[in-house]
Amino acid sequence: MFPTSLNSLVTFEAAARHKSYSLAAAELHITHSAISQQMRLLEESLGASLFERKGRQMQLTAEGLQLLKQIQPALRQISRAVAQVKTEKRTPAIRVATLQSFATFWLLPRLGKFQAAYPDLVIHIQAAIGLVNLDKTKTDIAIRFGLGKWEDYDAEKLLDDQLYPVCSPDFNGGRCPSNPKQLRNCRILCVENGREWLNWSKFAGIDIDSFQHETHHSDSNLMLTAAKAGQGIAVARHSLVAGEIAAGNLVRLFDLIAPSDYSYYLVTPKDLQKCAELLAFEQWLKNEANAFAGGAY
Repeated sequence: MFPTSLNSLVTFEAAARHKSYSLAAAELHITHSAISQQMRLLEESLGASLFERKGRQMQLTAEGLQLLKQIQPALRQISRAVAQVKTEKRTPAIRVATLQSFATFWLLPRLGKFQAAYPDLVIHIQAAIGLVNLDKTKTDIAIRFGLGKWEDYDAEKLLDDQLYPVCSPDFNGGRCPSNPKQLRNCRILCVENGREWLNWSKFAGIDIDSFQHETHHSDSNLMLTAAKAGQGIAVARHSLVAGEIAAGNLVRLFDLIAPSDYSYYLVTPKDLQKCAELLAFEQWLKNEANAFAGGAY
């Protein structure tokens, strides 16, 4: 139990801020005597004087100043929390979690179409390198890259993917490798686990251990940024680079396209009761994924 009520602390904060019971009473829409009574009870419960008069002005005592400094941030936080709950109740919203790379190169370039169709729906995008705990973060849906098996979640395949090498059209002065064997003399760009390079090189029959120059990145965002800057050759997922190739920022090397062992999945908490807005977003994602798989960028 708190030694005093939240209401009396709100009243004290207003009186301390205005240095006036009258102004505090006007702000809180209560009487001057109600302010005075609450402050008297608060001082009694704390065993300390909070105000003192100096001439016609009310000044905070040392104890009052200390209390004000401690409670003001907390009261502001409470006010923001209440306002947020009120806003969320008024405004429909969905929370989406996905990989940074997928958000950057696939989802965000398309999201404007959905927002145009649902202008009143607030969408929160949480992009991260690792998996987001949907329950703890109160996330409605995630787009995950994997094998489709996540305990305590329902998963529905959204999109298969493909792997192939890409580089900047200006890489090596525009003299890009013409066959896979020439990769041994080039700098290759990898994410830390090197999964895409391992899968593609195995498909292409190339010994990746023979490559001489490597640069490793923590995620695909960094790797593809380096590739666009002409710093090396990356094996990338088609979902991430199709738009960049269409824009002329990257070029695909060779005709060797390996299937990815991982796919993208729509992931939701098990047995989630989906609202109309979430169902609409899911259907839009499926339509976009089908169009992309059919060759649309």
